[in-house]
Amino acid sequence: MKTKWGSCTPRARTVRLNTELAKKPPECLEYVLVHEMAHLLEPTHNTRFVALMDRFMPTWRDTRNLLNSLPARHEEWGY
Repeated sequence: MKTKWGSCTPRARTVRLNTELAKKPPECLEYVLVHEMAHLLEPTHNTRFVALMDRFMPTWRDTRNLLNSLPARHEEWGY
């Protein structure tokens, strides 16, 4: 994992997202959000979690691979 794109605290029912996701393709933000929301139903990465991901975002594996292929930070300062 290159960076932590999001986190979830199931007991508190909170999801946090890395602001760098705003610089990524929209489907990457959707993937991280679905991933973290799935943790509200299943806290671990077990088979139930994978089934939830398959149900709510069938293309999640491709999108995860896209996100992981992009640079963690994209900074272009045009002064």
